[in-house]
Amino acid sequence: MEYIAACDTDVGITKKINQDSVCIKTAKTNTGRAALILVCDGMGGLSRGELASAEVVRSFAEWFDRELPFELPEWDWHTAAHNVISRLRRLNAKLVAYGRRECLQLGTTATGIIAVDSQFMTFHVGDTRIYKVSDKLSQLTDDHTFVNREVKLGNMTPEEARTDPLRNALVQCIGVTDDVFPEVKLGDLENGVNYMICSDGFRHVLTEKELFEELSPKKLTTKADMQKQLRQLIDTVKDRDETDNITAALFRPEL
Repeated sequence: MEYIAACDTDVGITKKINQDSVCIKTAKTNTGRAALILVCDGMGGLSRGELASAEVVRSFAEWFDRELPFELPEWDWHTAAHNVISRLRRLNAKLVAYGRRECLQLGTTATGIIAVDSQFMTFHVGDTRIYKVSDKLSQLTDDHTFVNREVKLGNMTPEEARTDPLRNALVQCIGVTDDVFPEVKLGDLENGVNYMICSDGFRHVLTEKELFEELSPKKLTTKADMQKQLRQLIDTVKDRDETDNITAALFRPEL
């Protein structure tokens, strides 16, 4: 079994600071393969969003390096899901407390994949998305946004949601409110499928057809392919005048 992964990030064409943070870690241990792929989008309208996103990435990266090796021999996915939710809630409480103490507003999305051998878990707070690219494009996460909630309640159509002034307003993120309810899902990895995590700045001006065609697992089979294509898509996004930071990561299991 092999894991192939790549990522890229860009400050974009208007902002002075890149508030996105991204992390890719893979390891081969005595008990098998493991991987962490994480994208955090610091809140552009809040001060110190880059601090919030970096803190979440730092916490999960340290867990992968220092704690995961001792957890793998007795790995249990339900325990792992409980631990991820607890970590996100602790990070939320820490950032909320820091913001109140320093009179700052800071927040971040947190969306990632943890893979161990042939299985994986997604964890998600906010509107950063995970897609599976196989013979079709499938969105694996549910946007924690005001408009998505209204669409589900039947108060708004998907067409109205795309142009609503509050389309970027989050109802959940890390570091803003006292309560956070992470979305966690378990699944089996599919051989030769590309999994993609991206901030909203990456996907805003790209169609689903473009995402499917440009990130096709038949087209991207190596890390070099992935890296080159992510940069080309980021350049396309910038050419289309996207004003946000732009970040994406690709993960491909070869079972």
